[in-house]
Amino acid sequence: MAPFCENHYLASPDFLKTAFHVITGLATPIHAFGFYCIIYKTPVHMKTVKWLLFNLHFCCIMLDITISFLGIPYIIFPAMAGYGLGPIDSPGLIFYLGVTFVTCVSTAIFVTFENRFFTLFAQTSNWKYFRKYAIGFSYIIIPLYYLPIQFLLPDQITGRELSWAMLDCIPELPSDGRLLFVFQVEKLAPALTMMVSESVPTIQVGSFFFLNVYNLIFASPSGISRKTVQMQHRLVIALIIQTSVSLFFFLVPINLIISFVFFHHQNQFHNNLIFFALAIHGIASTLIMVFVHKPYRDFALSPFD
Repeated sequence: MAPFCENHYLASPDFLKTAFHVITGLATPIHAFGFYCIIYKTPVHMKTVKWLLFNLHFCCIMLDITISFLGIPYIIFPAMAGYGLGPIDSPGLIFYLGVTFVTCVSTAIFVTFENRFFTLFAQTSNWKYFRKYAIGFSYIIIPLYYLPIQFLLPDQITGRELSWAMLDCIPELPSDGRLLFVFQVEKLAPALTMMVSESVPTIQVGSFFFLNVYNLIFASPSGISRKTVQMQHRLVIALIIQTSVSLFFFLVPINLIISFVFFHHQNQFHNNLIFFALAIHGIASTLIMVFVHKPYRDFALSPFD
């Protein structure tokens, strides 16, 4: 077995566990406030996106709970293995739920952009005949992206031996006696799965992001007053800003994970930092949602007026 790595608190499981408990404590009231704003402070001109915002917010919170409370993943890249430090000692389940909620958030972003495009620019186009099937298919495949990997889990005893052998040094391990869980020892299956699960939502979101921006610049919604058009334009711009935060917090960590595994980069602090970024996604997303949409921002700042 490789020698132990030099101890560093920021690279330790204790740091990760403490940080995630703090994040959960901060996130809970912020998320509740976000739900309140959506349910009670959404104005009439935003009614068509009210429940889409609710859906997106719900997916973000479920991801937040899975990572920062239930799971607390302590992953030892470049080995595709790790520990769950949360109250549920089932890393395989937590991994599946975590990546599933990531795709849930991405799909919710796609559906939100699609709704804006259809409502403002495409109600008389041929897209109206296909959109329900596209949206339905997108939601159906959310739990299917990572399901095949669950049937390809390696033998854990052999997998642990191979995982330890991949490391240049052994990081500080949890002190509660939990066993290392190995997700995969081969790179091909997870690489293909991550490529598909990242590419499909990215293409969907990117396509409707472009369609919204293009039509905002070069087209105008028909049969709608100029004032309503301006409000809808501001709403789309606010949605673009809000969802860009989620995409940033997903695409950067996910691609770093891919890089760490394929280029055999071992740094436990960097590993912890990746999941710390994913954990604070919920707080960042909720705060951006509140302050980027004027009705929610006005309500939030009303005590200071």
